[in-house]
Amino acid sequence: MSDEKISSNEAIDAALHLDGDPRNVRQFYEDWAKNYNLDTTGSDYTGPTISAKLLSQYLPAKDAKLLDAGCGTGLVGMELQALGYDNIDGFDLSDSMAEQAIASGAYRQVQGGIDMMRATESYTEASYDAVLSVGVFTLGHVPPEALTVLLRLTVAGGLLLVSTRTHYYDQTNFQQVVDELTGSGQVKLLQVIRDAPYNNDGDGHYWVMQK
Repeated sequence: MSDEKISSNEAIDAALHLDGDPRNVRQFYEDWAKNYNLDTTGSDYTGPTISAKLLSQYLPAKDAKLLDAGCGTGLVGMELQALGYDNIDGFDLSDSMAEQAIASGAYRQVQGGIDMMRATESYTEASYDAVLSVGVFTLGHVPPEALTVLLRLTVAGGLLLVSTRTHYYDQTNFQQVVDELTGSGQVKLLQVIRDAPYNNDGDGHYWVMQK
C-alpha cells in the first residue's frame, strides 16, 4: 500500500495503512481501543450517525433484529439506540473494542475475536433483518468480498447497509463485487449516497442493499 498520508490524525492514518492481515488488524485495534472514541470524535466522524438515520428510513420497525458487523467501540449501536432500536447484536475482531461496545449498553450481545470473513462460523445464517458495517470497508481492513459473508447472515428481503471510504472504493474492486451481486440477483441496490460526509479527512459512500 502507498505510504501517502491519508489522514491528519496519526492513529487514523496508521489504520488506513494496515495490510489486511487479521492478526495485525486485531492487534492494532487492541492497542487503539482506549483512545479510539476520542480520536474519531476529533475527526468529525459522521459515518455512524448517517448510517443509523439511513437505516431508519428503510427499516422503521424498532424491534428489528440488527447486527453491527465490525462494531468497534459501539458508535453505530449508540446511534441506533438513540433512534429507538433495542435488538442489536455486534461483533468485532478486537476483544478490547468489543468490551467498550458492551459497556455502551446499546447492544443485546457483543462478541470479540470475530474475523468478518469467517463470521458465519459464529452466527446463524439468515438470522438478521439488517446487517450494518460502518467504518470496516476501508483500506487495509476487509476485502469487498466480505459483502457476500454479511449477506449470508441477512434474512431474505433483509437489508445490508455499509459505508466505504472513497479511498477504499477507488482502490479496490468494490463496485465490481456489487455489480456481480446485483447482476446475479442476489441483492437489489436500493440507494447509494456518494461523496457524503464521513470525517474531516474526506468523504464516503453509503450503500443500502436488499437481499
